[in-house]
Amino acid sequence: MKMNIHFCCMVFAASLLASRLGAQDITKPAVIGGFENQGSVTSGYRFTDVNGYRPKYTELFGLNSGLRILDFSLFGKAKAGENRFADSYSLTLSGLGGEPYTTAQLTVKKNRVYDLRLNFRQSHYYWNRNDNVSSNGFTAITSNHDWATVRKFGSLNLGIQATNNLRFNVEYFRNTRDGVTFTTRSLDYFGSSAIWGSFARANPYYLIAPVSESTNRVTGGIDYARNQWNFHYKAGYQRFEDAVNGNNVTPGQRSINVNDITTAAELLSAASWTDYRRLSTPVSEFSYNGNVVPRLEARGSYLYYRYSGPASLDMSANGIARTNSSGTTDAPYAFSLSTRATNSEPNHVLDQGFTYKITEWWSVLTDYRYSRFTVDSNALFRSVNANVVAEGTARNQWKIGTSTVDFRMAFTPLPSLSFDAGVRLFKSDIEYLQEGVVDTTRTKRIKSVWPALSVFYQPSKMITIRGDIEETNNGTSYTRITPHTDVGGRVVLRIRPGDKLYFENTFVARNRKQLAADYESTIRSNSTAVTWEFSERVSVFAGFAYDSFFASDYTTFLRGTPPLTNSLRDQTVNRVWQGGFRLSPVKRLGVDFAGNFVRSTGSGEIAGEPALYGPMTFPYATGAIHYDFPRVGRLAIELQRTYYIEQIITANNFGAKLLTILWTYNF
Repeated sequence: MKMNIHFCCMVFAASLLASRLGAQDITKPAVIGGFENQGSVTSGYRFTDVNGYRPKYTELFGLNSGLRILDFSLFGKAKAGENRFADSYSLTLSGLGGEPYTTAQLTVKKNRVYDLRLNFRQSHYYWNRNDNVSSNGFTAITSNHDWATVRKFGSLNLGIQATNNLRFNVEYFRNTRDGVTFTTRSLDYFGSSAIWGSFARANPYYLIAPVSESTNRVTGGIDYARNQWNFHYKAGYQRFEDAVNGNNVTPGQRSINVNDITTAAELLSAASWTDYRRLSTPVSEFSYNGNVVPRLEARGSYLYYRYSGPASLDMSANGIARTNSSGTTDAPYAFSLSTRATNSEPNHVLDQGFTYKITEWWSVLTDYRYSRFTVDSNALFRSVNANVVAEGTARNQWKIGTSTVDFRMAFTPLPSLSFDAGVRLFKSDIEYLQEGVVDTTRTKRIKSVWPALSVFYQPSKMITIRGDIEETNNGTSYTRITPHTDVGGRVVLRIRPGDKLYFENTFVARNRKQLAADYESTIRSNSTAVTWEFSERVSVFAGFAYDSFFASDYTTFLRGTPPLTNSLRDQTVNRVWQGGFRLSPVKRLGVDFAGNFVRSTGSGEIAGEPALYGPMTFPYATGAIHYDFPRVGRLAIELQRTYYIEQIITANNFGAKLLTILWTYNF
């Protein structure tokens, strides 16, 4: 078993600290370094047994065998007058040693002087759907987009309190994504012919594309309070960089479109592309709020960013391509493409709002937001194919201006009854220019009206009802799946007959339509949950959730032979049953069980063709037993069992058993 150095150091540090504090009386905090310290550590070993398609298990769970520190916490409070630098601190860690999610947080405070927070979060993302399986007469029917990446978030926040009304802030944020992705890419280039266009359309190739992304942001700010007014300003710098280095997976590679016999001879010998982008911007953020008069509150903000920087794309490929549009003759090819671009993206966002309190139970709220987003790109292209050189330039510009007006009234005629009714008016001007000439296809003005109503009613302490309904009406649809009308609502009912019995039901409905493209979508969802605490030693819970989704549409293509000409239909019904209990039959002994059973039916299909996916069954249950040993800690044994069964693409199916032995020690 391999463990990284950081994990080994953490295990050693936790063990050392626990051994030093373990001899102390656990009812009293241990005093070290002038702090009264308390904490806990949970470590254990997991055994996993997976049968079937392991990548699908990794996508859904990602839990592997090995030693783990699942939780570690340490809290300290300085004794009065014994520490000049800090009054308290806290350190919390979770998921160390190979878990798919890892978090860490350190907080150090000195009352009325400073507040320091350090945060770290790491997440693993995995996706793989058996791209080469054959089903219903089709091969490679999945997306052919797979990835195994790690995203990391880190931040430092330092607040310094200069006076009761004045505070300074320093922040640093870093976000990265690294790993391997697989994607499809058509090998098109600047200056290609119509015949090459039909080849590129018919031959998307499966390529490996390692990615590396990073965002760094550093800011300094000031907060000032005066009477009933608060002002906040933040200034700094932010940079984003991303790079992709793609290559063909194997030499002599065939397109994923293996159902087209003409692609059998159009093999790819080698392909590579390097895609790089860097955007930097100053950061300026200002906001305020306060009372103009006792009944009138004002709030507002202004944000400014101006992203700018270079972008580049270098690509080359060689193999066999068709020499006529039907693909009956083929010949070798080799091409290269080089693109250099500069981008400028200024962004302004202005907000202004007021709240007027007419009476104690009636308030009027108005808000206005205007944003102006511009993308200005200048690019140089150069391609070479069979000693034929093509060069060109392009200047594209997007100008997007949006105005949003919100008007709402909040009524609270009774403590148990409140209404919130209002309307949102939205106008968006989207303008696209190519070489300084307006493109009328992409340039549109969109006006929308969005009325909404929310209600809260509590006729008694046992019953609470919340509901809301909203409707969006778009005068113009920008895309084929932008609905003209979008009507939806939600109702939540909570019933609490006693202190130990809880009941909750939630219903959601939404209808979307776009008649011009024959797009329609409906969503229905209902969930019920019940919790009953019979006593301090026995509690149970149960639940059932149902949701259905339906969408239909058809699509068109701008270049090459359309691979799809019929309508698309997606219909899914999901049902989830839940249940569990918690028992404590004797002092220090506990038994827990929780289980889910998921059943999904429906299909995604193209008219006239078999469904691409269909029914799925996914049960998952966890049982645990623990015992608290006095002055020693808690021993827990946890068993998890799951199955995943697809009825169409059975190659994704798997079953898994996980056994975890845990030890929790409080100090």
